[in-house]
Amino acid sequence: MVSLRVNAKRLWSDLMASGSIAQLPDGGVDRMSLTDGDRDVRNLFGYWCEAAGLTLTVDAMGNMFARREGTDPWLAPVMLGSHLDSQSPGGKFDGPLGVIGALEAVRSIAEAGIVTKRALEVVNWTNEEGARFSPGLMGSAMFAEVVPLAEAYASVDRDGKRFGDELRRIRYCGEAPVGGRAVDAYFELHIEQGPLLEEAGIVIGAVTHSHHSVFCDMEVLGENAHIQSMPMMRRRNALVGAARLIDAIDQVGRGYAPAGSASAVVMDCWPNNRIIIPHRATFSYGIMHPDADGATAMAREVEAAEARIAAETGLVFNTLVKRQRAPVHFDEGMIRLAEEAAGALGYPCTRMRTRPGHDAFNMTRICPTELIFVPCRDGMSHSEKEWCEPEHCTAGVEVLANAVLARANRE
Repeated sequence: MVSLRVNAKRLWSDLMASGSIAQLPDGGVDRMSLTDGDRDVRNLFGYWCEAAGLTLTVDAMGNMFARREGTDPWLAPVMLGSHLDSQSPGGKFDGPLGVIGALEAVRSIAEAGIVTKRALEVVNWTNEEGARFSPGLMGSAMFAEVVPLAEAYASVDRDGKRFGDELRRIRYCGEAPVGGRAVDAYFELHIEQGPLLEEAGIVIGAVTHSHHSVFCDMEVLGENAHIQSMPMMRRRNALVGAARLIDAIDQVGRGYAPAGSASAVVMDCWPNNRIIIPHRATFSYGIMHPDADGATAMAREVEAAEARIAAETGLVFNTLVKRQRAPVHFDEGMIRLAEEAAGALGYPCTRMRTRPGHDAFNMTRICPTELIFVPCRDGMSHSEKEWCEPEHCTAGVEVLANAVLARANRE
């Protein structure tokens, strides 16, 4: 295997430049999908791609593909990338390291005078985070034909703005069709978003598979009344019911830690008026566990708490959406390529699982896929405190570049 090195100084400069777009006071970013900040970082990425001599294509989902041709145009391309959108607030490495790192890998390959048999395509997936439009992993899901395009276009944010309208507003509704074409393989570089690599002093994680997960959107129904006049014992406060179940979910998560986790995240109530007892509250929660039995047991405990609180309060609890995801397994041959690249470069490497979801999950449906992790400080992510050391960014990109080369030039 070739031990290609990349331009570490340029990589770091580009990461910091992208991190200056929609920057927050404490160094993070707020670049939710299809906002002006997302548009601006897309424009910068596109400029870098074209300056590197890559051919840029945008599809009808806003997914961006920057292609370096191979010697055999009949062979399917090797893709590498991630996403440029962020959470609110978010960090400057979650996603951008995978996109800008992929660009640096391809630039370094070109500058080394290396020609690949298969074309290389650097990709920026639209709306990975799902922070503004639901669900997340949207661009790769459309590419893998998991969800119809019309469904994505119809997604609405909290302000009532439609995904399709916002995609056109920022001028990233491209003409290329979404998916429907062959891909030889897909690699994604990402910060771990957890503490394991840092704690073990290991630089590279070759990801093997993911966890079991359950995501639910809940509704609690009560009855409006005047906060000052309704007798206390007659009140049916939907917000109280939601709060009690949220606390129960947290207790379930703590009871199954450290392997399992459970937390509520988003919450709304109606009429959200200081003088009226709310008649409706909604919230979302997620459960994670490495084992199927553990995830099932946690879900059952949450359901039991829901039934108990409903009986005690007289409130109505409805499950609006429930999504369950079994572990996604990555390709063994691709995992070995990451390990071999790390070994050739002298970087300590271990096999590991991922807890968060990634676009790589969807890509496993259409081609051999591998997810590569590097450490992040204190395991922090989706936070302005998110940080990845420059040398770890470089290590991840070098492993990515060499694994991609091996895959793209195989016989």
